[in-house]
Amino acid sequence: MGCIMVGQLSAMMWLVVLQAALGTNRQIVTGNPAAGSFLSVPTTVRRYENDTVLLPCYHNSPYRYVRWSRDDLLLVDSRYPDLRPPPRMRLWSNGSLEVTEVQTEDTGDYMCEIMTDGGKASQRHAIEVQYQATAAIHPDMPIDIRVGQILEAFCQVTGVPTPYIKWTMQNENATEPFENERKLSVLIEDRSYSGPLTCTATNGVGDPAIASVEVIVNFVPEVEVKSPTVHTRIGETGMLECVVTAHPIATIHWFHHGLPVVYDRRIVKLDTLVTKHQYHTVQRHQLAIRNLRDADLGQYECKAGNRVGIAGASLELTGRPMVASFKPAGEMSSPTKHNFIWQTESYSPLIEYKLKFRRVPSGNVTPARHNFSLLAWNELIIPSDGSYGPLHSIGYTLQGLQPTSVYEVIVLSRNRYGWSDPSNILRFATGGEVEIEPGSEDTSASVLLSSSSSSVQTTETLEYSEPVDGDGGLITDNMIPNDFFDYGAGQIESGATRRGSAVALWLVTVAAFAIVKFVVGIKHL
Repeated sequence: MGCIMVGQLSAMMWLVVLQAALGTNRQIVTGNPAAGSFLSVPTTVRRYENDTVLLPCYHNSPYRYVRWSRDDLLLVDSRYPDLRPPPRMRLWSNGSLEVTEVQTEDTGDYMCEIMTDGGKASQRHAIEVQYQATAAIHPDMPIDIRVGQILEAFCQVTGVPTPYIKWTMQNENATEPFENERKLSVLIEDRSYSGPLTCTATNGVGDPAIASVEVIVNFVPEVEVKSPTVHTRIGETGMLECVVTAHPIATIHWFHHGLPVVYDRRIVKLDTLVTKHQYHTVQRHQLAIRNLRDADLGQYECKAGNRVGIAGASLELTGRPMVASFKPAGEMSSPTKHNFIWQTESYSPLIEYKLKFRRVPSGNVTPARHNFSLLAWNELIIPSDGSYGPLHSIGYTLQGLQPTSVYEVIVLSRNRYGWSDPSNILRFATGGEVEIEPGSEDTSASVLLSSSSSSVQTTETLEYSEPVDGDGGLITDNMIPNDFFDYGAGQIESGATRRGSAVALWLVTVAAFAIVKFVVGIKHL
């Protein structure tokens, strides 16, 4: 008896080892140990649709009957020949069950039960029908959402094996955190999130399944202006323009000095559709003012609004001169002077120019920008030549400069409507030789300033832009004092009187500059 028990235990252990080797976690049910053991091994059969599967039920002892069930539902029993098996199933004489043209509904756990002389025994198998993945997004209608809101969507997938999910949006930065997640939750940061939202399900069976839905982002209108300053002249037509991108389409209003513009035959509003995209609309809006008057000049604002919000951009309609630009000077410069030529446009006669200059440390030709803001500007008022333009050119020689030094200069011009915006900064170096102290890390100054011993040298110039703040900054006041120029009744001085005043002012300026230079020379002595 003991030998029999030992033999049965050894058989059971052999089945457990075999089960582990086959990689199955299904239990082997043997029922009564006296019934003997199965020759077949429990297994999970993975097949594609329309394949044929044979589930074995081999035993080492003859059996009286065999029956098969799936998920506890009886399929076939050899004791009842009149009990027909389900379609596509067949019971073989050796106890095996054949399933032809398997479908997804055939997936499940199958149990084979037999009755032998020793008793009842059972064994479990499984069929896993693999099929292509499917995907569906909810909600399935276009999603309207605002910037700042959270977009939530769910991807419902099916398929065997379990599909792998990937989300993609128009904005690529939104895809990374949602790999293999059925639910998507993402903050809509800007309008670039508009576009198709796609869920892709892949399980290696057939082609990937793709489902998508449109995301339409509603955003505050974006207002752009081609030029924030529009130069014009009295009596002509002034044209202000702004371009608005929005969804939904925005409504446009123009304001002048904070008050709504009143449209009439002289002041006309023009709206033009630039592009109508699926996710946004771009429109060009113009304000045309015919026969300009002094009262029409000033600050304007183009405001655009939709149900999401309101945005605007400011424009200035002005008669002030345009920004001057420096031109190459034909004359040679020397170590103590530099020649300039600049050009500007003004629809009204120019009154004067303001030349601002400063010396920057020669040991640091390219210092940090914040160092420049600490350097004060010197100013010179230069009379206009009295030309009526609109294109004005003038030359000037700045004297009394320090040799082997680096300077910066800007220029502004003024007419009856005020000062222009400052020009770009022009940087130049005077000729001569400079001695660099030992240990200096910046040798760019010596490269820029060193030259031959000739008394007349050519200087190098570089024009660039830099904003200047503080008390030593650029002049931004565009108002002309009434006690300095009187333009009552719209009259202007005669050309001879203006030129005489300009020459007198220029002589006084040159004399003052010479006195300052003389005093500075005495102090140095």
